[in-house]
Amino acid sequence: MKTWTMIDYVDETEDTLNKIISIREQLYENFAQTYAVNTNKYRNIYLIGSGTSFNSCITAQPFMEKILKKHTIPVNSYNFAHYEQLATNDDLIIAITQEGESTNTIAALKRANGLNCDNFVITEDRVNSCSQIAQNKIILACGFEHIGPKTKGYSASILTFYLIALEAAKKAGQLTVKEYDEYISRLEKTVNNLSKIIKESKNWFEENSADLKNCHHAYLLGYGNNKGTIMEGALKSLETVRDYFQPFEVEEFLHGPIASMHKETYTITIAPVNYGYERANKLFKALNEQTDHAYSIGRQEGVFSKHVLKGSFINDKDFCPLEYCIPVQLFAFLLYTSQDKDLNIRNYPNTKDILATKANNVK
Repeated sequence: MKTWTMIDYVDETEDTLNKIISIREQLYENFAQTYAVNTNKYRNIYLIGSGTSFNSCITAQPFMEKILKKHTIPVNSYNFAHYEQLATNDDLIIAITQEGESTNTIAALKRANGLNCDNFVITEDRVNSCSQIAQNKIILACGFEHIGPKTKGYSASILTFYLIALEAAKKAGQLTVKEYDEYISRLEKTVNNLSKIIKESKNWFEENSADLKNCHHAYLLGYGNNKGTIMEGALKSLETVRDYFQPFEVEEFLHGPIASMHKETYTITIAPVNYGYERANKLFKALNEQTDHAYSIGRQEGVFSKHVLKGSFINDKDFCPLEYCIPVQLFAFLLYTSQDKDLNIRNYPNTKDILATKANNVK
């Protein structure tokens, strides 16, 4: 029986996402039709999830708000279920849970039903707890991942959010056919570049492995629509390397956290060339002059260092998170394997039974 690893699923990402794009109309017809009929009713759109799923909500939010022209609010499942006070039956709820057994997302969907909100769950193509509770289901067509730290599922989650927004906007007449086709063409161009990014990321890590394998404390820095990318990158390293990794938007990093830097602190800046790049570039230059452990995923103007993964990034202003999530996923995998960490050994294992996060055992 094959023993699956994160890198196996990362390597499948391009093919998986291309398949999803090719059958998008079939997958998302029900959502698009429901949205088109009710578009004037919906006041807000809530995107709800936990962990990696919640990070995909953060990443997708700017694009969904732009395309659907509705206030789009990412809320983690627990907070929506127990603290959200302003949701009404005029709001659309979209929950996401890859395996469909998140106890907090179950609670959030029950709350949505109690509020009589139209709701959908994005989840795997099988019967699970969340698909039985939600009013409607959107298939997360990435297949099952046999490991805890999800990778291609995260990429597929982002893509699914992008595509349901495009299908709904087209159906509602908010996008012309020409505009819709242009977005799909840009998405395909980005997705078809992922295998190249995977190869370049592996080479970049190998070139810097002598230093990177000593990384135990890192800040992941980003901006714009890659806020979710740094959150997911930190989460992946926390799950695997099991040391101190924390994400900060560039501007928030400057408002206090930078004071905690010391000689063993690593920084990894996610640097797409779009709004926010100029200040991130200045910050990277300043860090690079003061520490031996400043790294960048994305080119840094005026800096020539093997620590900078220039890569063949397309840098699409809307879809670049699909590219930039790949290197941080590989960073987590390659770092924990270089440090000989064993993911089968759980830290504080007794908490899993005391504080269950899954409704059923996922096989």
